[in-house]
Amino acid sequence: MTVENTWSLNPLFGEGCVLQSGMPANVWGVGEPDRRIEVRVHGTAATATVGDDGAWRVQLDPLEPGGPYRLEVRVDGGDEPVIAHDVYAGEVFVCAGQSNMEYQMEFLRWRYPSEYAREPDPLLRHCKVPVRFDFHGPRRDFDEPVRWVGAAADTLDEFTGVGYFFGRMVRAWLGVPVGLLNITLGGSPIESWMDEETLAAWPKALADLEPYRDDEVARTRSEESIAAMNRWYEDLRIREAEAGQEDWGHGTLELPVFLKDADPRLAGFRGVIHLRRTVTLPAYAAGHAAALHLGAMVDSDETSVNGVKIGQSEHQYLSRDYMVPEGVLKAGRNEIDVRLVVEHGTGRVTPGKHMHLDMGDDSYDLDGTWTYAIGARVDTDCPGEDFVRWKPLGLYNGMTATCAGYAARAALWYQGESNTGDVADDYGRMLAAMIGCWRRAWGQERLPFLIVQLPVFSIDGVEDGGWPLVRKHQWEASSLIEDVATVVTLDAGNWNDLHPWNKSVVADRLFAAAQRVVYGKDDAPRSPESIDVRLADGRLTITFDDGTGDCGLDTLDGADPGEFELVWEDGSRQAVPASIDGNTVVIAVPWRRPTAVRYAWRNAPNRGLLCGSNGLPVPPFAEPIA
Repeated sequence: MTVENTWSLNPLFGEGCVLQSGMPANVWGVGEPDRRIEVRVHGTAATATVGDDGAWRVQLDPLEPGGPYRLEVRVDGGDEPVIAHDVYAGEVFVCAGQSNMEYQMEFLRWRYPSEYAREPDPLLRHCKVPVRFDFHGPRRDFDEPVRWVGAAADTLDEFTGVGYFFGRMVRAWLGVPVGLLNITLGGSPIESWMDEETLAAWPKALADLEPYRDDEVARTRSEESIAAMNRWYEDLRIREAEAGQEDWGHGTLELPVFLKDADPRLAGFRGVIHLRRTVTLPAYAAGHAAALHLGAMVDSDETSVNGVKIGQSEHQYLSRDYMVPEGVLKAGRNEIDVRLVVEHGTGRVTPGKHMHLDMGDDSYDLDGTWTYAIGARVDTDCPGEDFVRWKPLGLYNGMTATCAGYAARAALWYQGESNTGDVADDYGRMLAAMIGCWRRAWGQERLPFLIVQLPVFSIDGVEDGGWPLVRKHQWEASSLIEDVATVVTLDAGNWNDLHPWNKSVVADRLFAAAQRVVYGKDDAPRSPESIDVRLADGRLTITFDDGTGDCGLDTLDGADPGEFELVWEDGSRQAVPASIDGNTVVIAVPWRRPTAVRYAWRNAPNRGLLCGSNGLPVPPFAEPIA
């Protein structure tokens, strides 16, 4: 007779998981009240009694790095089968935030092809927490399968890009297993990652949430908004099909470009537009696979080559990098057709994004003249989705709480893009509260947080100060909150891309911050920052330091310092030239006395950005002048 388990181990502790070494590690699950559970790992053991709520938790003594170790869980004195897994002990990092942390290696494959050719590394492991929200209370169980995977060509697509490169650096440095616990969701504001007690400081957020606490209301609002979007798209397809051969408008465009700038007839256009380009290939190309890179587009596309659909995207910030399979291309003329749907009259093939077809070592330029033909036109915007999953509290209850207590060395936090609007100036207070909330939930009072400051981005933004304010609060967190470091990424982004591809640069800076804050390596490089501002004799002198006493101030592009402006008492601003003198920047000040000086105080500053001799950029700042 088979005896079934009347208890279970949380799947976070499943096959191949990485437990944090060098500190007590919590292990938990559920079972029948009053049953006694024993957990053993590599010579250490702990027991716990299942509580009245059906939950049990043990705390293991610190483990030495290594593995695989055998983790065994059993009920004392029971006949139930033993749960046993091979696990590792090493360094665990929580990778958290919104899309730039979530951004998978799948979307970076063509930028980092050599990563897929590496030997598998089973000691670099990743676990993506399933996306789930809940407005009623913290969840302790998962609704979907959870698994840990090692880094290999067939699993690498799942990894967070930033986390993967960071983890690989830690692996190379320490030589121990590394686990990446990925708790992310694209588009999520910081309010969605806080518990109810913490959110009490923001009563408006809880008031906005109130209708969604009714599951039926939340479900209905979400479904109705999605249904409205689907109806808009279906109506568009019907219009396109009924149009037949009718000429709704055609012409040529010089891509990449905003549609309205390329042809006045496309100003305010909503509907379907087909973009077509012929590329002539040599005989050797026949039948070969290739990669088609079309940059980003607004809003959704279906792309075909020679009549064969090769890809589609529904998100304006996803780069259109499509693989052309073998057997599609031919010698001579090849036809590329992009069926682009424009939802809000702001269509574009994003300027500044190079369009090209790559085959082996050869690249065929697709920038320039394309033909277009309008397939259908509508007069109304596509309705927007009610993103219920982004509402305050939901992701904390549904994702964070389920993982809270899984011992970790540090948290990597890359978020803020969704808070650059009306609440930007309150982001510092929110960030501090969120960090405190997670530290309490983890039971690690000094859990280090390594924060990625927002990179540049301006194509869809207005210069209302939101992006600089969030950057300011992110940087200040490193001095206002213990065990927090912020890394600057002004040079690691693109003005026309919400999702910059060079995640290895971000990871490298997080690694240096981890060396310093987490592991006590005081000489690890850090960004210079302004430490003193003085106005005397018509000269404003700003002194910088990176902790070494001589930061070797320079600019990233070798030009004179740019992005400086003086702020006058009436709030007006004036861009001013500046020069470097040792570890200082000197600005000549006219007779009128300014009240403040600002540096890189734009969505996408790019002129003469300051850096230290270590190459790390200076963070934006706004300093008063006494």
